[in-house]
Amino acid sequence: MLPPNDVEDVLSCLPQALVRVGPDLRVQWCEEGFEAKTGVVLAPGGTLVDALEHGRSLEALERAIRDGRTHSGHAITRALRQVRVQVKPTRAGGAWLVVEPSGVDDEGAFSQAVREIARAVGESLEVDRVCSAAVVSLVRCAQVRRAEVFLYEEDDATLRRMAVSDLEGHDLPGDAFNPSEDPYRQALALRQPQLGIQRGYGDAVGSVFAAVPLCAPRRTVGLLLIYKEQGASFSVRELEMWSAAASQLAVAVENARLLREAQAALRVREEFMSIASHELKTPLTPLKLGLYSMERRIAAGQPVELASVLKSKRQVDRLAGLVEDLLDASRLELGRLALDSAPLEVGQLVAEVVDHFRHAFERPFTVEVPPDGVWVLGDRDRLEQVLVNLLENAHKYSPAGAPIAVRVQRTADAARIQVQDHGIGIPGADQGQVFQRFYRARNVSHRNFGGLGLGLFISHSIVKMHGGALALRSLEGEGSTFTMDLPRMSAHEVRRLPRRVLVLDEDRGEEASAARTLRAEGFEVFTVQNGAEALRQATHLPVDLIVLSTSATQPQMGSFLETFATLPRARPVPILLAGDSRPWWAQENTALCPRPYRAEELLAGVHHMLGRERRRTVSPVESEVVLASPA
Repeated sequence: MLPPNDVEDVLSCLPQALVRVGPDLRVQWCEEGFEAKTGVVLAPGGTLVDALEHGRSLEALERAIRDGRTHSGHAITRALRQVRVQVKPTRAGGAWLVVEPSGVDDEGAFSQAVREIARAVGESLEVDRVCSAAVVSLVRCAQVRRAEVFLYEEDDATLRRMAVSDLEGHDLPGDAFNPSEDPYRQALALRQPQLGIQRGYGDAVGSVFAAVPLCAPRRTVGLLLIYKEQGASFSVRELEMWSAAASQLAVAVENARLLREAQAALRVREEFMSIASHELKTPLTPLKLGLYSMERRIAAGQPVELASVLKSKRQVDRLAGLVEDLLDASRLELGRLALDSAPLEVGQLVAEVVDHFRHAFERPFTVEVPPDGVWVLGDRDRLEQVLVNLLENAHKYSPAGAPIAVRVQRTADAARIQVQDHGIGIPGADQGQVFQRFYRARNVSHRNFGGLGLGLFISHSIVKMHGGALALRSLEGEGSTFTMDLPRMSAHEVRRLPRRVLVLDEDRGEEASAARTLRAEGFEVFTVQNGAEALRQATHLPVDLIVLSTSATQPQMGSFLETFATLPRARPVPILLAGDSRPWWAQENTALCPRPYRAEELLAGVHHMLGRERRRTVSPVESEVVLASPA
């Protein structure tokens, strides 16, 4: 008996859909509305191979149709959804297929899993335990074969597996996990769950998994991967439910991390208060005793010893340094640490600071600078503060007599300063944290090495404010090397800087005449009658040339030469002598210009000396003027 004409109207009321295929798997007839029911795109003339994903399920379906036997199983569509397929062979060859969508919308299982996750969160706010409880709850309560949680590392953007529910003796799927691949990348970028096919893991070949992003209110903290049992699938409603559970898990992870950070901050605060109290009390005690002793001597009419005053002054300086570090740390936290930037020659700064340390401590210091200037745009006082801190640390943590080396280098786009010591070094586990506030390495005892743990934090912040970087290379027991890179001024910017000339002349009128001529030519000029004072004023930046009158009295000249020889210089400073003849202490080839000054001759001599200096490569110990040995 033929079927009634309205049979297709009846079929539209059923959740299943019918399709007839031939032995070659080509579609002979397809129920109207087949795609709407199943999500599978089929049309007469098409094949099952084009509509379904390759895998064991499709192979089993093909064999049943070709062998002419019944079959019941699941298949995965090209849209990454699973459908249940029943095969009924026909006498004429081929088969009828009954296809229906496969999925789980069990809100009871969802509610139970959420309750177990919530209970685990209530019992512990440790990230590991929360994640482990979540994956176990999913496997226990839902039709899930395996569940995994991947979280972003707190210090970078890499994903690390925190928990897995069941490995079943197989290799870890996470071993091949690549967050840059789909569907992980799409899930993280869109903050929406995505489906994928699990391949190559034991008997789970061809099953579907869901990558569900863990979305906290402000950021995505990781991924929840849910692997279904073979033959099961995810419905739209189910994905919505697990997305809600993933959001709850993400909030729990964030809360656990915030609690851990708060506890760490409290520990740091308590440790800091203990250290700060000790550090502030250390200089206060001898200062109080020293002042009390001086008070008694003054009351008794006895003189106060200079040594006592100097000791008290050192303690006051130490207290001032501690307070200034605390203030700088507070300014950095509030964003109120300002920079007063200006062109700065790095070699000169290094020479000055190291010279101060060389005179203050009995320790060998070596300085290496390029023969040409290395210029940056920076705050001189703040960069000096960084360099002083690095040198103080090198001195503090190095054995007596061990050398400290400071190098200035010019890289492609940076001025590099390196401070190397041969001290106790920093353990590898601490090297990533030494630039944090209040942090002190584990091999540093408060009894033997004082300090608040703020110096490197402040130094790192100052360098970062300059657009640079401060890095560390260290080996425990063998020393440390700190490298500071600062953006270097371009050659064009350096060429636009005025050249600096120091004019020393005992005649105020001649001195003023030379200064006017040089300033009109664009030079920056320093003029002071006393040579020592002039050099002290000019020491913050390198002097390109010194114009020195040869008619100065011998005491004036001796005072100048002595001061010139002792002041810190990164490189030799050329000297142009002004007078009728060379003095006895100058070499025969020393440049000479007439005096009284005439503009053309003075400028010619200055430009000649500066041009000659640019063409030369000199060593740090050479000088343009050589003193003759006393007779």
